[in-house]
Amino acid sequence: MSNVTVDLNSPSLYVEPDSRLYRFKRKLTFKHVMKWLRFAAAGRREFDMLEVGTGAGYFASFVEQEFPGARITGVEYDPRLVEYAKAKVQRATIQQGNAEELQLPDNSFDVVVSLQVIEHLYRPELMLTRVHQLLRPNGTFIFTTPNVGGTGARLMGTKWHGYCDDHVSLKTVAEWQALAERHGFTSVYCGSTFFSGIPWMNRLPLALFNWALLLSLGSMRWKHGESFVGVFRRSNAPAAPAASQP
Repeated sequence: MSNVTVDLNSPSLYVEPDSRLYRFKRKLTFKHVMKWLRFAAAGRREFDMLEVGTGAGYFASFVEQEFPGARITGVEYDPRLVEYAKAKVQRATIQQGNAEELQLPDNSFDVVVSLQVIEHLYRPELMLTRVHQLLRPNGTFIFTTPNVGGTGARLMGTKWHGYCDDHVSLKTVAEWQALAERHGFTSVYCGSTFFSGIPWMNRLPLALFNWALLLSLGSMRWKHGESFVGVFRRSNAPAAPAASQP
């Protein structure tokens, strides 16, 4: 098994509260990703979606609500979060698994979504290779991750919240795009969000400006925002083989 950054002997950093207000906030957070999921669904009522890294299960539960015909599978490494996610969803199948390995049948999914997960992987190219194999022809891969080339990272330096022990694969927008394209994907959209990594942009009145951008646009085609947002199609070209483990 690949090395992992999850410490199962310490309290999980990714357990989230559950309240009506918090659910509303999380739904707003996912608004932009849901827009791209609608794009990927292309009007279909039924499709197969994999979420790599379900966390506490909020995104999968929101997809269930908006797409009642979607067949949803979720994979999460931390067994504690698997249980949280199972409690959130109604129909989705949530299972424990490693994002670098993904023990699922090839050509099984129309859409794969992974939100703020790939930065936790020592070998993200392994996940890209498996996602390419798991997607059906012309399937869509949507993923987000902290942007080490963003304004927040540059201004905050070592105090930037993206620098933490379990973020072991941080890259710029251009680097993520290039890596995905080397592993058999064609770019549909590559951009980044706005200024959430700058502390004073989360305080009134500047927070109103940042949230207005997030809610109205979600992200834009630039390289200086807080998080990378990438939407890719599985191309017909074979994915580049992942380099062997040294």
